[in-house]
Amino acid sequence: MARRKTGMTVAGVLSGTAMIVAVVVGVVNSGVYATFAEGMHLPVITNVSQLFPGADSQHKNGLGLNLPKPTAPDKGSSQSDGNGGSASDGVSAEGKLPAGASSPMSVGEALPAAKAMPTDTPHVKGYDRAGEFGGWANSDRLCGSGSTRDMILKRDMTGVDMDSQCRVLSGTLNDPYTGKSIEFRRDVYQKVSGKTRKVSGDSTAVQIDHVVALNDAWASGLWKESRKADRVTYANDPEVLLASQGAANNTKSMGVNLYGKGAPKQLHWSAGTPSVWLPDNRSYRCEYMAKRVYIKHKYGLSMSSWEKSETVSYLSQCAAP
Repeated sequence: MARRKTGMTVAGVLSGTAMIVAVVVGVVNSGVYATFAEGMHLPVITNVSQLFPGADSQHKNGLGLNLPKPTAPDKGSSQSDGNGGSASDGVSAEGKLPAGASSPMSVGEALPAAKAMPTDTPHVKGYDRAGEFGGWANSDRLCGSGSTRDMILKRDMTGVDMDSQCRVLSGTLNDPYTGKSIEFRRDVYQKVSGKTRKVSGDSTAVQIDHVVALNDAWASGLWKESRKADRVTYANDPEVLLASQGAANNTKSMGVNLYGKGAPKQLHWSAGTPSVWLPDNRSYRCEYMAKRVYIKHKYGLSMSSWEKSETVSYLSQCAAP
C-alpha cells in the first residue's frame, strides 16, 4: 500500500502568505490598527510602508521607541538635565519662557496634525545652507541694519539694549532648551596694532535656532525645485526661529537624525538614539514637539517614518490626562 504524502506545498505557502499580507494591509489601511495602537501607546502605523525599514530606519531594530517619557512641569522646582546637573522647570524670573518658545499649535492640535503628516525618506543630498537659504535678511520690523537675528534677540530676551541702528547689544535670555539664564553681550571689535580683534562680548552665548533646522527642512521638502522660492522666507520666518543657549543649539544641530546609521560624531547621534532631539529642559519638551509639528505642517514638509512614530507617540503621552 502506497504511503500517502503529507506536508505543505510551495503553492500552499505562497497562498497563505498572500492571505496574511492582505489581512495586514486591510487592518492598517482601514485605520483599525492605528486606533488600537494609540490606546495601547504603541507606534501608530497608518501606512503599510511604515512596517518596512526605510533608508532612515534600516539600522534600527524593531518598532520600539527610545524617547524618554514626558515630565509635567513642577513649578518652583528644578529637574535633572540628564547630565548630572539640573534644569529648571522652564519658568523665567518673570514667570514665562521667551515669546518665541510658544507653539502656535497646542499639543491637542499637534497630535492629529502629526498623525496626518506625510512620510518620506529624507533627501539628504545637495544641501548648501548659504547657497540655498542665504544669510539673515534685514528685518522690516527694525530700523537701519537690524536683521532677523536682531529681531529674534529683541523678541526673546529681556532687558534688551540696542544701538541707533536697531542692532541688539545686550540682554538676558531665559533659555527654553536648558532652563538657564544667559547673559548676551554683542561682540565688540577694535583695531589693535593694525589688526582687527575682538575686545569684548560673547555673541555665541545666545544663538538663533531654526526649531526645524534648515537641513531638516531641506531634506523633508524644500529640496524640491518647486519650493525654491520658499527657502529664504523659511530661514527668516519668526515662527521658525527661537533664541537659545549657544551650546544647546550646537548640540541640537539638525534636530532630527536624518541618517540611519547615526549622524556624524559631532552631532552626538548614534544608531541607538531617537530620531528626534529633545531639550534638556524636560518641561519644555511637549511644547517643543508641538512647535516642530506646527512648522512642518505650515510649510508642507514631511517626516521620516521613525520621526513620525516618535512624534505621535510622544505627543500622545503629552496629551494623556
